[in-house]
Amino acid sequence: MEKFELRGQDGYIKMWIQQVFGFPNKTSYLGGYECIVGIEINIGNYNVKSEFFSTTVELFNFRNKFKTCHDELNGIAEFKSYEDNLELTVKYSLGKVLIWGKFQENMSVDTILEYDFSTDQSYLQSTVSELNQIVEKYGGMKGVRIKY
Repeated sequence: MEKFELRGQDGYIKMWIQQVFGFPNKTSYLGGYECIVGIEINIGNYNVKSEFFSTTVELFNFRNKFKTCHDELNGIAEFKSYEDNLELTVKYSLGKVLIWGKFQENMSVDTILEYDFSTDQSYLQSTVSELNQIVEKYGGMKGVRIKY
C-alpha cells in the first residue's frame, strides 16, 4: 500500500492510495491516474477516517512542493483535491512546521473538520521518502512510461 504520514506532537494525517484507475495504461484528463485516497486525521480527541477522489498528479505536485520546503526548511506546500474534499497546507519556517486545512467527506452536507497542528522537520523526514515511493510508482503528469 502506498501511503504517507504527516505527524506532529499533537496530531497526524495519514493518506494512502486505496485504488488506482487505468494504471499503467490510461491516464486521467487531469494528469496522472485517478484514484481513491484513504485519509485518517487524528488531532486531539477528533478523528476522521474516510476517503476521497484524487489523482496521482495531485500527489506528485504536493511531493515536489513538500520536498522543496523540507530541503530548504522554508516555504509552503499545498494539497487540494480536485473535488475540494481536502485542503492541506504545510508551512515550514526555520525548522518549525505548521499544518492546517479542512476536510469535508460529503460535499452535500455542511459538516467540515477544520484542523491545525504544529510539528518540526524531524517528524517529517520519513514523509519525503514515502511520497517519493508514490511518485516512483505512478510517475508525474503523464503517468509512467511503459517500455515494450
